[in-house]
Amino acid sequence: MSEQLLKIAPGARNVIGEAVEGDLRLHTFSTEQYHRMVEEGILAEDTGTELLDGVLVRKDRGDPGGDPMTVGEAHASVVRLLAYLGLRLDPARMHLQTQQPVVIAEHGEPEPDAAIVLQPLTSIAKARAEDVSCVVEVAGTSLERDRTTKLRHYASGGIPQYLILNLADRTAEEYLDPDPVAGTYRRSVRHSVGATLQLRLSGEDRLEVALERLLPPG
Repeated sequence: MSEQLLKIAPGARNVIGEAVEGDLRLHTFSTEQYHRMVEEGILAEDTGTELLDGVLVRKDRGDPGGDPMTVGEAHASVVRLLAYLGLRLDPARMHLQTQQPVVIAEHGEPEPDAAIVLQPLTSIAKARAEDVSCVVEVAGTSLERDRTTKLRHYASGGIPQYLILNLADRTAEEYLDPDPVAGTYRRSVRHSVGATLQLRLSGEDRLEVALERLLPPG
């Protein structure tokens, strides 16, 4: 089956593009409806899309200045480095997953580039927001979406820490103290390349990692 994509831009020759400046109401899926349609074979569970605000959205993994529909080399490299951090966790208590779903009830099912899940490595259930202590997005062409839509989803799910690794300027944006009702974080910190990040685990436990070790050579 060929992939069906609509261009979302003012003036695009489809119902969304022609209504960008007007009033258009779309039917959206809840996470429960999405799961049922996948289970019943109505929808394929496509690793190239994620559910955001009830809409299936193509993932954006491009490098800065690159094609958002193509997985960038720098992006892929950083995700591999993040995955390696999982070896430092106690698998009986928690694990690190990469580019896998995190269920945020009534909001969506984003697939962050990395998430620390407070469940044993042997757990087979999808991670839910309440099980996650930290999420990480690697931002190239996705930077604006990561700062807005993704941030709102993670804050709405009450995830304690959200990190954006900004490939363009080699910094990390850390968001803390979520306000689930407002869908935002109350505190933010910008870290330069020489900083040491403190990834949240359970309770007061932290996983220390030098930011420089997570980024491609400058």
